[in-house]
Amino acid sequence: MRYQEPIYSQNENSGVRNKDILNVNMSSDICIFDSPLFIMSGTSGISASKINCTGSSGISASKINCTGSTTQYIISTATTIPLTFNFTANTSSFTANSATFKFEIYKYDSSVSGFTLPPVYKSDPIEYPTFSATNYTLQTILVSNLNLDGDYLIKGYYEYPICTEFLNKLGKTVDTLTYRSGKTYGLYNSELDYYFLAIKSAEKPIFLKNSSNTPAANQLFQQVLLPQGESTIIITNTYAGFFILTLNGLVLAPNLDYTYTGNIVTLSAATVTGDVLTVIYTTDGGNTIAGDNINIESPIVSGITDAQGINTAYFNTTTGKYEIYSSVEPANGGSIIIMINGVTLANGLDYYQSISNPNRIILEGNLMVGDIITIAYFPVTTVVNGLITNSPSITWKIDAAPQKTNGIFTLQVSTGTSFSSFYTTGTTDYVVGQTIYQDSFVASGTAGTTLYYRVKNSKNYVDLCGNIVNSTTYSDTIPIVILTNSINSY
Repeated sequence: MRYQEPIYSQNENSGVRNKDILNVNMSSDICIFDSPLFIMSGTSGISASKINCTGSSGISASKINCTGSTTQYIISTATTIPLTFNFTANTSSFTANSATFKFEIYKYDSSVSGFTLPPVYKSDPIEYPTFSATNYTLQTILVSNLNLDGDYLIKGYYEYPICTEFLNKLGKTVDTLTYRSGKTYGLYNSELDYYFLAIKSAEKPIFLKNSSNTPAANQLFQQVLLPQGESTIIITNTYAGFFILTLNGLVLAPNLDYTYTGNIVTLSAATVTGDVLTVIYTTDGGNTIAGDNINIESPIVSGITDAQGINTAYFNTTTGKYEIYSSVEPANGGSIIIMINGVTLANGLDYYQSISNPNRIILEGNLMVGDIITIAYFPVTTVVNGLITNSPSITWKIDAAPQKTNGIFTLQVSTGTSFSSFYTTGTTDYVVGQTIYQDSFVASGTAGTTLYYRVKNSKNYVDLCGNIVNSTTYSDTIPIVILTNSINSY
């Protein structure tokens, strides 16, 4: 940048009006500032790139031309975005001119096909001594400042004292922000500016309760039986959901200690006189108990926090704790009952629910091969385990309402947990400003038939080049068992 002071005369007639001036000597101080040049490097953080909507190189999801690192930030839980400015030329201008660096970030507005003012982020002035040893500075941007989703432009500016003699003595400065301009997209200068794209990842759908699979009242029922050697018992009421069966105070494990079809329970061995059987379940209820059984048949997988994958029993090497996982998210505020090898544990002492993952239960003791674990709880959804209607409705939510209709939810129902084929599917479009959604399906089959359902959230962001960036996530997988043949009534 060149700055020149006003020209002034240097003879004895300076400032005199109405007098011929034959020989006038004029002079002016000239100040030239060579702006330091930077690249958005990958030394620390992730680099930004130049915009090239006609190029073919770069990330697979778009035609943004990257020179080594991706320009996409698909944000799930991160609260900041790292940006590294690596100064590669004219760095002596920092010291020669006592210059400071600053930058601003502008968001793309598709309605005007350009980046617009005001900026969504303004940095504070950055003093060169803070990064002079390496010539790069790492800046972290709060995600909340960017108003995601969007395409973003980064422009750098410099402030420095005017280096002409008189204006320097007067303390005058130059801020290159004054000369902000761009050749394309309103503000973009391909020689100096950089670009990145940041979007929120598709949110995991969280299921909610509804009345589609709920009887009129809400009762918890316990049935006590005094068998005389028989191996078959009958649950006297129509139960909804999961039930807990105990023998002389020990909780039995389904499919191991007993099997059941409808209201008929078959024990794996005969009872003896003096045994006491109890069945605990909900009947005619607005809430139904859900339950999981974990049979540890092989050494428990271990690893760091949140690396359990599909394992329902896990040893967390980060915390040194054993963990178990429910198949369905427990309802907020409800108790979770844990039984190991038939013995009921004490909530809050022997185990407690994780605050970061509601499906995670953290144990204070150890687990070993051969242990049989039963988990009982009220789930967040009423369409779970026992199905008593042929037209269940599934309700779910996401925390952040869509800003655009750029996504779709798919309700997937299958006969297996792999979802390799579908019993039925249905789609629901994003609605701007809406967080709660619902869809339904028709169920049929004989009592005992098991189905599974989940919701897929597919988000599709279109960048400034017209390319689609995809983000997909899934809800929990929920099992449902048809309890009665009456759902096939006509």
